[in-house]
Amino acid sequence: MYRNLQDSEIAALSAQGCTAEDWSRITVAEGFHTDWIRNVVFSGEVKLGSNGAEIACGAGVIRRSGVYNAALHNCTVGDGVLIYNVGRYIANYDIAEGVMIENVGQISCEGSGSFGNGVEVSAINEAGGREVPIYDELTAQVAYVMAMYRHRTETVAWLRNMVARKVREKTSSRGYIGKSASVVNTVSLVDVRIGAYATVDGASTLSNGTINSSAESPSCIGSGVAARDFIIARSARVDTGAMLRSCFVGEGVVIENGFSAEHSLFFANSHCTHGEACAVFAGPYTVSHHRATLLIAGYFSFFNAGSGANQSNHMYKSGPVHQGIHLRGCKFSSDAYILLPASTGVFTIVKGRHYQHHDTDYMPFSYLIEERGDSYLLPAMNLRSYGTARDIRKWPGRDRRRGVASDLIRYELMTPYTAGKIIRAIHECEFLLARYPTAEEVTWNRVKIKTPALRKGLLLYTQALRGYLSELLEHGTVPGPGLAALPDDAPAGLATPPDGVIEWIDLAGLIVPSAAIDRLLDEVDAGRLAGLEILEQHLRKLDTEYSGMVASWAVYALEKLLKKSAVCITAGDLRQVIAQGEADRAALAAGVEMDARRDFAPLMAVGYGIDSEQYRDADFRAVRGDAIRVLKK
Repeated sequence: MYRNLQDSEIAALSAQGCTAEDWSRITVAEGFHTDWIRNVVFSGEVKLGSNGAEIACGAGVIRRSGVYNAALHNCTVGDGVLIYNVGRYIANYDIAEGVMIENVGQISCEGSGSFGNGVEVSAINEAGGREVPIYDELTAQVAYVMAMYRHRTETVAWLRNMVARKVREKTSSRGYIGKSASVVNTVSLVDVRIGAYATVDGASTLSNGTINSSAESPSCIGSGVAARDFIIARSARVDTGAMLRSCFVGEGVVIENGFSAEHSLFFANSHCTHGEACAVFAGPYTVSHHRATLLIAGYFSFFNAGSGANQSNHMYKSGPVHQGIHLRGCKFSSDAYILLPASTGVFTIVKGRHYQHHDTDYMPFSYLIEERGDSYLLPAMNLRSYGTARDIRKWPGRDRRRGVASDLIRYELMTPYTAGKIIRAIHECEFLLARYPTAEEVTWNRVKIKTPALRKGLLLYTQALRGYLSELLEHGTVPGPGLAALPDDAPAGLATPPDGVIEWIDLAGLIVPSAAIDRLLDEVDAGRLAGLEILEQHLRKLDTEYSGMVASWAVYALEKLLKKSAVCITAGDLRQVIAQGEADRAALAAGVEMDARRDFAPLMAVGYGIDSEQYRDADFRAVRGDAIRVLKK
């Protein structure tokens, strides 16, 4: 309940340097005291909560909640709020309890707006055609469908209509600052909603945006940040001179150190500093840490960009229409360059400069290198890389999200998605070796592959597939009667796998059968889903059903590996897969260990023991440890 000011209170406020266009439009709540309102200009309708509570401002400084040296226009100020030193005014804002506002230039809502909701982000293709309208609860999976499933016009139209509904719900002529949020040392906030417990400290200018935040998952906007037409998700941090325009920054994302981005989407736990992004769909764990590194017009996921990595999408004919797809786990080395359009397969390392518009989707886990101006592929070599093994272990531990996470993520290296790529790679290798039996090298999808590398790749792919399937068999994932009771020549009792579990996709972190997504989107088209929340519930359900669907897929993979139908696979066949698979896993693990040990070879100690060569090895071990310890991390 609010009441009008008493005459004595008006007199006290006037004596303390306060003025009002109309004192009758200033109302106060129980617990209000005039002592803590000084040098304030009131205009419009202003509501003031209780004040006078002690607030710790840091460095041992204690202030009393209240309003000091400010101008308030059409504002509601909650209980225990501290507003101190506002250069221009705070206008048309509702400020929740416990908020701290100190040393700001302006906070205002200029008219009816949606605070970044509904902003169209031209991701992946800079020239348009894959626009994603952002909103507060946007997930990587929904964004992926809107951007990548343009062939499903009804689905995209439904999604956009649902987003438009959310935009209407968010539209207001009043801004909001949530409970216990802090806005200090900031120049200007215009049409920005700030969630509870968020921190805005030292920002430059923020306009038309939302900073989502909660007590469990607070977000932070730091020094020198300039952002326009944006949405920040919970647990995110944008800091130290970052510049954003038309961007979505997802949960646990960090963007800092002068990184600039426009028309880009960043999802769970991505971390970008120093460089720049334009028209980028940055799936989970997209990382760019270096100056002069550009990510442009592409899809990235679990990605790492080296210093000076670059792509170009403008060939000065039809404009910047070209796009790149760089699938899960790709890495670009320092100064790597790709002329778009191009498609890079999962867990591929790119070194050198590449101009031939490669498509290596069906040769995963490879090295793509430059040799005498040509692009050469080394199939499957990344399966033995310690870097790949280390990535798989480190990603879950670097999840900065708190509370219930929105983006759905599977971290495993081997899944039906990656193993399905390997099955296709085995087919490609066998086809090329059979067609060009005497060639020293072959050209495949505009890259060159030397025949010895092709043979080696076939071996490694087969080892990886058999090792994965043997692991599924050992864990009892594949359905069927127990092998122990069956003779070798007895049918294993495997059921023919349904078509719906054969092809799998990586839906920006969610590993799922393609057919399951198609069925779900058919439900969308038929109007049987009530809204985006229901769609997301179905996606979560698919994630929980992962193990059961893997079991059905494994039978299909066994058919491909053994080159016989499920009903013809015997118990002996499965025992052989288990035995060979164990040996394959050991061989691949030995390759990973050898790769790790190379980092601890004597040559790598160069630069250690700076003042005494006799202590070089001891200095190296003190800093780097030993290979065995690193492998066990």
